[in-house]
This record gives sequence, C-alpha cells and structure tokens, in this order.
Amino acid sequence: MKKYIRSERANLFEPNDYIAMVIEMSAHLPKAAVEYAVKKAYQANETTLSKIVLDESGNAWYEKMKATGCRFFCEKKSWETLLKESERTPFALKEGELVRTFMTEGENRTILLVHAHHLAGDGKSMLILIKDIVNSLDGEEPIYKPMTLVDSSFLEKRAKLMLPVKMAIKRVNQKWEKRGRSFSWEDYDRIHKIYWEAYSSQIEVKTYEVEELKKYCADGVTLNSCMVTGLLKAHPECKIAGIPVSIREENGGMSNQTSGITIRYRYDTKKSFRQNQIKVHGKIHRKIENKNKKYFVLLCMALLSPSMIDGVLMQTYGCYQNRHTKRLARIMGYTARGGSDLGITNLNQIDIPGNHKNFQIENILFIPPKVSYSKNVIGIASYGKRLTICYHNMVPIKKLH
Repeated sequence: MKKYIRSERANLFEPNDYIAMVIEMSAHLPKAAVEYAVKKAYQANETTLSKIVLDESGNAWYEKMKATGCRFFCEKKSWETLLKESERTPFALKEGELVRTFMTEGENRTILLVHAHHLAGDGKSMLILIKDIVNSLDGEEPIYKPMTLVDSSFLEKRAKLMLPVKMAIKRVNQKWEKRGRSFSWEDYDRIHKIYWEAYSSQIEVKTYEVEELKKYCADGVTLNSCMVTGLLKAHPECKIAGIPVSIREENGGMSNQTSGITIRYRYDTKKSFRQNQIKVHGKIHRKIENKNKKYFVLLCMALLSPSMIDGVLMQTYGCYQNRHTKRLARIMGYTARGGSDLGITNLNQIDIPGNHKNFQIENILFIPPKVSYSKNVIGIASYGKRLTICYHNMVPIKKLH
C-alpha cells in the first residue's frame, strides 16, 4: 500500500520547511565512529529509508528503498555556517535525501547538526533519530521503526469537520479540477531557487536556567504557557500565536504527527505578567482540549486537493497565478495580511540521557522551520537544567515579486 502525502502536503513545496537540531558533545569523537552511527540510525527508520515519488497527476507518496539516500558530512566549519549552506541547497527528495547530518570537530568537542526536510518528520521525530545515533555511538544496535502516517482514517476516528466546512472544501476541489494543474520536481527546484535568492537565514540563540524561568510561572500555568506569554510581551505588535501540538500516540516511528492551533491575544500592559499568563494558558488549553479544534488543520489538509496545496505555495512566491489558489492562500495565511504573528514550537524537556561511555551531551538546540504562514518563528527546547530559545529569522536580500 502506498503511503500518500496528504495531511502534510504543504511541506512538499514549502521552500524553507527544514528542521535543524544541534547536539553539542564534550569529547572529540572519531569521524569513522560518528559516520557509522549516523548511517546505522538512517537504516533503522523507514522514513530515512524512503524517497518521495511525485507523479504527473500530482500524487505524492513515500517509497521505501533498500539503502538510505540520507547523507553524512564532516566539515571544519561552525554549525551556523553549515546550516546556512545546507538550507540553500534543496533536498533531493526524489532520491531519498530527507536528512543531512554534519559533524564538526573542535578541541575536546564534537558538534552534530541534523538538518532535515519536514517530510522526514516533526521535531519529536528528529529526537528519535538522534537517540538512534547516540545509542549507536554507545555500541547499541538501533531497533528498526516503521513509519506511521497521519491519514484521513486516523484523523476521522478522533475528530470531525463540520458539514459546511466539508462542503466548502468539496466545492473548492471541484473548481480546481476544472482549472488547476499539477506541479513537478522542476517546480520544486524553481520555488526553492526564487526563495533563497530573496532571503538569508539568521539564527539567534538564547539560553536560560529552567528553574529560574519556573519562578515566573503563575499557579497552575505551565512553563510553555509562561513562555508564550513572555514572547507576546516581547513582541507587542503581535496578537496571533501559532502553536504546533503533538498528536503522537504510542509509536516510535519518524513522521509528521503534529497538528496546530492559533490563539488570538495581545499582551495587556494594564495587567500583571501573571494575569496575562492565566489568560494565555486558558486560551491554549481550551483549544487543545477541543478535539475538533486540535485536529482541524490536519482534517482540512487531508481533504484538499494535493496539487492545489502545491499551487498555493507556488502562488505565494510568484511562480503561478490562479484565482482559486490566490483566495486559498489568503484563507490559509500565506499572505502578508494573514498567518500567525508568532510561530512558537516547544519540544519541552528532551529525555535523551546526557552521560555516555565516551562523551557527554552538553546541550541540544532546536531550530524550527520558517514556514510561510508565520512571520516570527521561535523554537524552544529544554535539556537538563537549561532551556534554549532559537529565533529563526529571515533577512530580505531582494524583493520577491
């Protein structure tokens, strides 16, 4: 059975849909040992053993290969430089290059940069891959893990779209069938080239002590809600926050198992920080606890025509013109007037052990994708006693169109 790309289809033509994880280790590890561990991890996951097939009708799916198309590099450059260089080169998805792992060496220090296309999975998936690399470095054999995709049958067991929404999607799909078109790998390369000629990536990293941050949390408010409130306070011009929500259940496979919610809230300077936290926390948890709202984005994406979603991205970057994709781009937030002011992804506490046979992990950084519907993208992850915030900013080089 083909594993079709449906609920995560927007990831296919998104030109900056890359997840980066940086693993800082306090030991100089041999290149051969690290390369062996990385390749073992690739072979232990169906996702990193798969390529993406895109046919003439616009259907796309994962197809398993005998050997991985993901790659390993050892470079004498900083991880920041390696990331800047890697993101400007489109992933060869049709050849199975869904992940690139870079090793950079220093005195008594090794840093790994895992740079992945979002179709390799979400942030939690990258942690699965990193665990396999770490276990391999410890001499353990990684366990093979099949891919678990979030499809319509999975979603419809957990939530429902209202009938008017379903009918609206059906009408839009019918119009697209009459006037739309399918897109190819040439279009994939084209949109990437146009985007990266117009922008340059800029990463800003800030690290805090977890226990210090917890002191700012109001009673009953999670550290995540406290962080979201703090970011809304730091960005007073923002009033819409997009927050990815994990829907991962009891499985250990790499894939996209994340939905998303948005909250509308402008930080109220007339109230205390704790009062603002309580408001923000309530808005987040009311959305998460409502299953129809929690799964809404994925349910819609799974029903929309796949090639039309590609068309929305092509429209956004001036590679295609169609009134239906133009309207849908506005609805989905792929315009200057739409989308989220803040995109905030929190991986929470990373549970990978720090102490190992020949090395110690000092910190793990998470840099989220700079998706087109979020103006400011921020990744948060806690490792050990530290919490690191990574701001993923894009600096315009020239006007797009």
